[in-house]
Order: sequence, then C-alpha cells, then structure tokens
Amino acid sequence: MHRRHLLGLAALGLLSACGEKQPTPKPAATKREATAGDYDWFTQVQDLRKGYCFLWVANTKPQEALRRTRGKELERIAWRQLVGAGDGQRVPGDKYFFGVTRIDTWSLVIEDNGTLGLADQLLSELSVGTRLVCNYREAGGRGRFLVVADRVVELEFDPGNAGKRLGTRAADLAPEIAEVGFTAGDSQAAAFALAERLTGVPLTLDLLQERTYLFSAAPR
Repeated sequence: MHRRHLLGLAALGLLSACGEKQPTPKPAATKREATAGDYDWFTQVQDLRKGYCFLWVANTKPQEALRRTRGKELERIAWRQLVGAGDGQRVPGDKYFFGVTRIDTWSLVIEDNGTLGLADQLLSELSVGTRLVCNYREAGGRGRFLVVADRVVELEFDPGNAGKRLGTRAADLAPEIAEVGFTAGDSQAAAFALAERLTGVPLTLDLLQERTYLFSAAPR
C-alpha cells in the first residue's frame, strides 16, 4: 500500500492526538519456553516409530531449500501421504525422499524413515548464509540433534545422551538443554522442545496435519 502524505489527514491526526486519549499498547506476546511435556503428543505418533528427520532452515523458502539440495518436487501431498507408508529412504535407490513446507520464516523439511540427518554435505549446503536445526532419530533409537550456522556446527549431540555435546555454542546452550528436560526415556519430546526454543516455531500434530508438503527427491 502506498503511503499518502495528505495535509488534511495529518492535521486531523494531530488534533486527535491532542484531544483524545490514545489506546494503551498491548504487551507483546511472551515467548513460550517449551519443555518436553509440551511434546508428549509426539511420542504417540505411530507413523514415525521407524525413524524421522525434521530440519528447520531459517529465512529460506521451500523452493530455495530444494535448490540447495539439488532436489526436485515430485508432487504436493498431505501429512498422511508423507508419513503413512513408512518407507522413506529404505526403498532401494540413490535419492533422499522428503516433504518441505513453510512455517513462519522457516522451511520445514520432514523425512520419514531415512538418513537425511546424517547427510553432512547436504546439511552444510542448506546452512549457507543461514541457520539450520536438525532433529534426527533412527528406528533403533540413536539420534542426532544438530545446529549449523553458515557451515559452522554450533551444537551436536545424541538426544539419548544429552550430556555429551560438541559445537561452538555447546556451552552457551547448556542451560536451554537442561531446562527442556532430557531424560533417558524422554529424549524425543525434549529434542522437539529444544528445537522450538531455537527456532521459535511450536509444532503441534494439528499444524503438521493441516500443511501441504512439496514431496521431493534429492540425489544422495
């Protein structure tokens, strides 16, 4: 919308400011400090029991994320189509298969039952000029939580062993990691809570189910 400099409106605004009580600004919304309890729902999602990878890429549109991964959009699908089959990358081939959607200023990449979270070169490319948060888990329980900013690893650890951490910001982020509530039996929910704290993007099952995903393939 073009701003119009009209003297009449300007004068009216000045009179209004002098003669009327201005409304009190509403306080800014308080950012939720997520904890594992906020993501108890995720441990009940049967479709992802075989493993998953969630990637948040800051200030990046889905098409840009695909370009960086050399990926190609195959079709547009819903949540049930994305996670229902449970095949993921386990299908023989030389490609990663995943869905991409947009939430706020982040691209969210979701892979069902694959190894995208271990693809260091691809993750590095996605992080160029921005920040990437990765929450990866294998069917057997081993996982990887990773934060990369412009190819620099800021944080890396296995959520099942949160006490052993690497990265340039591992010490700085220690209080956040402690507060979300990592335990041996609750590492999945805590990892999603930590991702929310780092991205500012809360996830709910309803939100995931209402999105449309660009189902895509990228070369390994």
